[in-house]
This record gives sequence, C-alpha cells and structure tokens, in this order.
Amino acid sequence: MSRSILSIEEINHLIRAEMRKHEQCAKVSLKTIYWHEPDSTGCNWDANMWEGDVADALACKEQIIEAVKDLRARYNIPKPE
Repeated sequence: MSRSILSIEEINHLIRAEMRKHEQCAKVSLKTIYWHEPDSTGCNWDANMWEGDVADALACKEQIIEAVKDLRARYNIPKPE
C-alpha cells in the first residue's frame, strides 16, 4: 500500500486528536514526531518522547498504539531538506 504524504504538523494533530479521546492521555503530551529513513514497514516517521508521568504516558500509549500503527501504515512525512 502506498502512503500519502502529510506534514509533521498534520501527523501531530491526528495523534493528539486520538489522545483527546482517552482519559488516560489527559495528563500526557506528545513532543512531536520525527523523520527517519523508512523502516522495514516502509514508514519514515515515529513518535518522539512523551511528556508527563511515566505511568500516565505508558497508559496513554497503550490506548492509542493501534491508532498510531494505522497512521504509520497510511502516511509518511516529507524528508527534511
């Protein structure tokens, strides 16, 4: 499946929108996503470190992991210049 290209800001927005759906994410924030060479799945981005209590961040990540996997399967970001 070919991926559409979205900006980092658009991916951040989609992840944060997913986080807002889950009470476990209320005290957690995502710093940003970052570009890397495409991995074995073909995705060229990943989520940066989370801000907040470690237990809260882990609980949040558990709630949104499937949505993030779906985003990683559907979208790539432009290679930085």
